[in-house]
Amino acid sequence: MDIHPLGDGFGERMRTERKRLSLTQEGLAERVGVRQQTVLQYEKGNTSPTLQFIYALHGIGFNMQYLLYGRDQAPPPRDFPPEMIRYVSEAVTQFEQKFAGGALSNETRLRMMLVLLGQYVEQPSTMPLTEAQARSFLARS
Repeated sequence: MDIHPLGDGFGERMRTERKRLSLTQEGLAERVGVRQQTVLQYEKGNTSPTLQFIYALHGIGFNMQYLLYGRDQAPPPRDFPPEMIRYVSEAVTQFEQKFAGGALSNETRLRMMLVLLGQYVEQPSTMPLTEAQARSFLARS
């Protein structure tokens, strides 16, 4: 499976989804509880969004498969179930709390989320990622 790094078009995909939902940057910022400048920085690719921000985007109707992976195919891809987004977000947070190296960067947290969601897409029966697999991922990041 090919995982696109967040810097590879993430901001443009976020802008595309925002416009698809007829939201301005200010409108999106208001809906997800951040400043308009934060949305701008994410769309420009200057900073990586938090998991809470990604989760909020899912909650207002952003297509997560397109946003995170760049998959835009016909028919439209089946989006992740809300409980899967919540589960993955909680799993990454729990791993971070146990991680001996301290807090993870937003980029690393989002990459872990992509790996977990990618695993769900490829083989849902093999969820969740084990701690050993997560540590192996961190060593490669």
